[in-house]
Amino acid sequence: MLFGGRRACGAALAVKASVANSGRAGARPSSDLRAYGCSPAPRPLPRSFFSLLLATLLLAACASAPRVEPLKPAAAPVDSASDEAGLIMQMDRYEAELAHSPAVVRDPALNRYLKTLTCEVAGDYCPEIRVYLIRQPYFNAQMAPNGLLIIWTGLLLRVEDEAQLAAVIGHEVGHYVERHSLARWRKLKSTSNLALALQVLGGGGLIGAAASLGAYSGLFAFSRDQEREADDYGLKRLRELGYDDRRVGALWAEVWEEERMRDRELLSSILATHPASAERRNRLTEAAQGHSERRDSERYWAAIEPQRALWLEDEIGRRHYSQSQVLMARLRALPQASAESAYFTAEMYRRRGQAGDLERARDIYQQAIAAGDAPASSWRGLGLVLRQLDQPDAARAAWREYLKRAPDAEDRAMIESWL
Repeated sequence: MLFGGRRACGAALAVKASVANSGRAGARPSSDLRAYGCSPAPRPLPRSFFSLLLATLLLAACASAPRVEPLKPAAAPVDSASDEAGLIMQMDRYEAELAHSPAVVRDPALNRYLKTLTCEVAGDYCPEIRVYLIRQPYFNAQMAPNGLLIIWTGLLLRVEDEAQLAAVIGHEVGHYVERHSLARWRKLKSTSNLALALQVLGGGGLIGAAASLGAYSGLFAFSRDQEREADDYGLKRLRELGYDDRRVGALWAEVWEEERMRDRELLSSILATHPASAERRNRLTEAAQGHSERRDSERYWAAIEPQRALWLEDEIGRRHYSQSQVLMARLRALPQASAESAYFTAEMYRRRGQAGDLERARDIYQQAIAAGDAPASSWRGLGLVLRQLDQPDAARAAWREYLKRAPDAEDRAMIESWL
């Protein structure tokens, strides 16, 4: 069940006043999670999303934000006439839209896991926070001033254990507690970015919940000091819960390796709301105390396993192969996902099709098959590669094995026509 919230009651009153024809204007979206299988593949975000995202982040980052008082647990509702109430009202409207978006992952067990972990990390702030998992293949999470926590599937694909995920959630809770988005909003209003600020709260005319998030990104373009403050809060909560705090620096080290391979003409896998840098990696690594070994890897991997193949497919579907190569090499080295990650690595090379990629794909398909737990589609991919390498007999043998292992495959008729 999604966690309810009290803090935005004043904002809800403002919504009710402004939307006269609604019986429950400003109310929180329903928390009932109804499983309906896998979410559809994420739709490509429109160019306007990326243009507005880039412009918002660049302009918002030009100046530091004013300091605001930290939020206390179970804080009283904000004054409905305040700018904070207006900001919360807009985020409530966005959340109402997001709740019905096909981009939201509706896996009940995974959502329950994320909500339980978030509640543990948030502590006394737990009743104010609602968690949404969005199917987008980028390393990102965001916390809004109304208690809306958004986690992107690309982040879960890159996290290796519960300690790392708890650190990211703690970081986002830190932004919420310190009211960083309110400070950013006030800074936007106090500068020449007022027109942009109005566009942010107006949604910018973008289509769909995922695209609308781009219009709000200026609220999450936090200063370096705010990012460090949130990092420190996350580390503090990690230690209080008994997790291994060395895992935070390890995560950012891996994220930085991906960012270094970024093609500047493509959207990075590491969105600018969570900038990766050597300074951040070094700072978090040096801050680790290493008093605990707790990582809870098994519980984390059990939670993400049913969805993970979809996320890997989304990752290679980005076609940012230089970054994906770094990620896939790391995932293949993990014992929990070696064969599955090997299959998608081979798929990445097969689809890229550069010089030597077919041979690379063939070798990795065969390695995945030899490991003994490769998905059935490994034989399908191997057959496609062997056919392109002018080995028709070997290709047909691979396809026969594929149909033997996947007798109900949707592409069975097509494969049989090749035999």
